Amino acid sequence: MNRRQMIITSAGVLAVTATGCATTGATQGSASAAASPVLVGNPLADPWPGPYQGVPPWNQVTVDLLRDALNKGIDAMRAEVAAIVDNPEPATFDNTMLALEVSGDHLDRAGSIFGVMSGNIGTPEYQALTREMSPILSAAEDEVTFNDALFQRIRHVHETAAAAGLTAEQARLTERSYQRLVRNGAALDASGKAELGRFNQALSNAFTTFQQKVVADEQLYTQFTAEADVAGLPDSNKSAAADAASSRELEGWVINNTRSAVDPFLTFADDRAKREVIWRKFVNRGDNGDANDTNATIAEILGLRAERARLFGFETHAHWRMQDTMAGTPQAAMDLMMRVWPPAVARVGALDSPHATSEERVERFATQAMAHAYAVDRGVSGAQVCLDHCVGVVRRELGAQRAVCAALLTAFIEAI
Repeated sequence: MNRRQMIITSAGVLAVTATGCATTGATQGSASAAASPVLVGNPLADPWPGPYQGVPPWNQVTVDLLRDALNKGIDAMRAEVAAIVDNPEPATFDNTMLALEVSGDHLDRAGSIFGVMSGNIGTPEYQALTREMSPILSAAEDEVTFNDALFQRIRHVHETAAAAGLTAEQARLTERSYQRLVRNGAALDASGKAELGRFNQALSNAFTTFQQKVVADEQLYTQFTAEADVAGLPDSNKSAAADAASSRELEGWVINNTRSAVDPFLTFADDRAKREVIWRKFVNRGDNGDANDTNATIAEILGLRAERARLFGFETHAHWRMQDTMAGTPQAAMDLMMRVWPPAVARVGALDSPHATSEERVERFATQAMAHAYAVDRGVSGAQVCLDHCVGVVRRELGAQRAVCAALLTAFIEAI
């Protein structure tokens, strides 16, 4: 189950991270404020009104306007990158790194809205837009990454950072930008870039398929007709559930299969059996053996990632992915996990009470996981990944792993 949650997360941010090189920060804010904003004639891509870099104009979002915003954002970013590359002056931090840092604002704004809409709206119109634009956004990102003239300017700034007297912040930004480009294929030869581009396009399409199947399963709902079924819910949540039922011309209350509806139910509903119904439907999104099943798509994504890793000379996708993390390698991450594993194993004996059946232990830990669904919102993201995996093991009753994972669940739950 953890692999599915991780891919859901990746798919949800794919559209946002595929919007070029724009980032937010003190450098960008000061540089942007110093110049008059360039307008492309689309309210979704142009600077938003309001404080703190504005608020997206959600009331104006339509499929056609969003498509236009993305395309205009791509054109604007292409022009900004061309201006950097065509600068006849030798590459410096200001005319290359800073200029690149503040580029792509239009696409960044439009891409942020696209990420929200494509990840949450399951209408045929938005699904079609996502299928259309996701590969285009991926290609636009590759266009920047594979621009050799741009890469050579960045390489020059990177190699001459000390001689140029860059500040620590400037040198760090230059180093990170250079490493990111290399990690994403800028140093490959022409054939390598072409092959990587094909992998990126295929991954973009696969992530879109995965995301749309998950969103389709989030259109499911559970109807309750007895007051006791929703006992314990705050009045605001009961009212929302009643409105959801009314909108479908149904009696009683409806709990939509979305996190915003599921989490409050798991947190407050008194009826454990009803909580389990809601929980199982939610965690099994894309895993029901029907038209929205994502297992084949997951296998495709894993295969493409493995091929891409080999192109970069890495043993696995994990080795490629973790090169830029604190752990550095998969083995280091496993070593960190193994610091937790022995104490969990040591607790297995305590779990094997003669008074508790295997079924009771499975249900016990599944219930505890349901009861702590709010852990992510409290910042326990690392624990949530392990919880997702271990709950999957416990639910599937995978032999000896079940008891160990059950102990690990308890350890994490008590740490929350």
